[in-house]
Amino acid sequence: MTKKRILKIPLLVINALLFFVALYFKKNFLSVTAFVSFIYFLWLFYKWKKIKTTDNFKIKALASTDIILFFILILGLRLIKIQIIDVDKYRKLVNDQIEGHYELKGKRGKILDRNGTELAYSIKNYDLSLDPKRTISNPFAKKAVSEIFETFETNKNYNYFMKRVLKDGKNGRRYKNITKGLNESEKVKLDKILKKYKINKNEIFIKENNVRKYYNINNYQETIGRLGYSNNSGKYIGVFGLEKYYNSYLNEKKIIKKSIFAKNRKLILPMAKEEMNINLDGKNLFLTIDNDIQYILNDEMRKKFKETKSEEAYAIIMNPNNGEILALSNLRKNMKVLRNGVFQNQLEPGSIFKPIVMSSALNDGFINKKSKFDIKDGKITKYNHTIKEASRSTKGILTLKEILAKSSNVAMVMISDLFSNKKMEEYLINYGLYNKTNVDFPFEKKPYTTPSYKWDGLKKNTIAFGQGVAVTPIQMVTAFSAIVNGGTLYRPFLVRKIVDEDGVVIRRNAPKVTGHPISKKTSAYMRELLENVVNNGGGQHAKLKGYRIGGKTGTAQISGGKSGYIKKDFLTSFVGVFPANKPEYVAFITFYKPEVEKKYGGIVAAPVFKEVIKRITMKKEILSSEIEKIKINNKNFPKIVESKEIDVVSMPNLKGLTAREVIGIFENKEIDFDIKGTGLVEDFYPKEGTDLKTTKTIRLILGGKKWNTITYM
Repeated sequence: MTKKRILKIPLLVINALLFFVALYFKKNFLSVTAFVSFIYFLWLFYKWKKIKTTDNFKIKALASTDIILFFILILGLRLIKIQIIDVDKYRKLVNDQIEGHYELKGKRGKILDRNGTELAYSIKNYDLSLDPKRTISNPFAKKAVSEIFETFETNKNYNYFMKRVLKDGKNGRRYKNITKGLNESEKVKLDKILKKYKINKNEIFIKENNVRKYYNINNYQETIGRLGYSNNSGKYIGVFGLEKYYNSYLNEKKIIKKSIFAKNRKLILPMAKEEMNINLDGKNLFLTIDNDIQYILNDEMRKKFKETKSEEAYAIIMNPNNGEILALSNLRKNMKVLRNGVFQNQLEPGSIFKPIVMSSALNDGFINKKSKFDIKDGKITKYNHTIKEASRSTKGILTLKEILAKSSNVAMVMISDLFSNKKMEEYLINYGLYNKTNVDFPFEKKPYTTPSYKWDGLKKNTIAFGQGVAVTPIQMVTAFSAIVNGGTLYRPFLVRKIVDEDGVVIRRNAPKVTGHPISKKTSAYMRELLENVVNNGGGQHAKLKGYRIGGKTGTAQISGGKSGYIKKDFLTSFVGVFPANKPEYVAFITFYKPEVEKKYGGIVAAPVFKEVIKRITMKKEILSSEIEKIKINNKNFPKIVESKEIDVVSMPNLKGLTAREVIGIFENKEIDFDIKGTGLVEDFYPKEGTDLKTTKTIRLILGGKKWNTITYM
């Protein structure tokens, strides 16, 4: 190996070291480059100093080689800087030029009633904006904006708007709104305009929004709730009602999608890797609420609310056999404050509380069906307090039926004396009156209770007729349901099931038993007593001919705190049961501070229950109890009840009846008959179950010889 070649080795090592130093000390890369160049020139100087040739070609060749090597060295160093040292910077610059990001957002889940009626849903609308800086340099963009102004009502002057765009564009502004809230059909027109002028998404752009809509907001606002802006999450979320309680299910998902564009950003390049298609919509809630019953309840409550000029009014209808809430009503003079009184207001219930105490006494054997109480002249003194009857005519010896029918305060005090404080408290706990019901609704009011060992001597006596105890309407209707359904206390609930985008049930709220305060036997007798209240007592304004209804009225003075009870202000209530023998509906109805002369629950609240049930029976085609299920055989003929109030709304099974009997059934309807043949009905038209609202003629084909079973459903 020659001496010349040996000397090149340290030079290569030095250059390699310098290269790695340059990579390590990125901030001093230019200094390293200058130093490397200096070393290179020193080497050239040393090299040329030793060259002793006079051959011009050789000199030119060596010089050219050294110059080329110098530029290769500089180019190499430059490439190192771009592709290794500053790679993140240049990668970002490239990505900014070719990548686009846009947001994909689903819709918030729907809220539907039990039959699928949409109560809350989201629709899309669109906001239209432009980039002033790009628009002023594109004549086609200006034409597109002009046509947009001609097509849509933007509430802006075009000439003034374009002057502002020109000014903003010169100042480098990149965003200016054109119009907001375009619907789907307007979006189609807009797309055609943008396509016509070949406008790309960076010049005039569309922002998609999801807008929450509510069906019949006056009936559902306090139950469905509403959305509000969250500073923490930066988006709209449920802040009240079911929107809040089930927000995690209803809330939509959001993803950011990336696309790669060509240089002019008008062409999206195909990518080998695409995102998986996923549904971004929130889950749907199916409620226990029946929209038909909800409408009926709200309509009747609103009529009475206006008529009585009440300050507030609340009502709830529940299925006592499973805890499903079928309808809610919240009315207040001041509707600015969003609040659901059914779950969030506590009240002293008054006489509607008496069935709870009486059922407890029956269940524990303190009293029985034959028990009687002598209330003498209708007064009783307890702990220096005189308790009187609301009616002066309530005197003498009373049976249990008469105690509830006449709503005797004195008799209830006498019954409460049979309890110890601890025993009375035990039944209040068993009926769920010491705890939240845990209904699926936010901000349920926690009951204010006092332990029995702190009660004064009068406490249990006043509880017996509904004073000195505070309950929420949801607690009251839940407890009353247990009185009439066989003695089972259910947790009330508003949502039956939660369904995903494919219709798969991901959560189901099944009925949940939370207690058994009384026995089935006690419950059966309480149903008799409550039906008697409507037939023969203070609840007669709830009576509906042909239907079995039970209930209890209540008229409670409103507490003024330490100052005692306010004499002129009352809470009038009615708790109703239908049908009384096999309850399917239990309703709590109350009016706070009604401004009428007679402020009794039996006069103000009970008629509302009657009208609600009357309309429900018509809507749900519930036939009167006077139309009995009848069995027909060769010896017994069907008995058709002739009553003008019986309203057959759908075609029953007429087979086996005589023509006269059929005519008797439809006597109160304007229907003609087309009768062929003789004998009994063998066939008929319209078919069984057909809605009779639009039926003008019924065709009967006679000829049958055997009696069949007729069942009215």
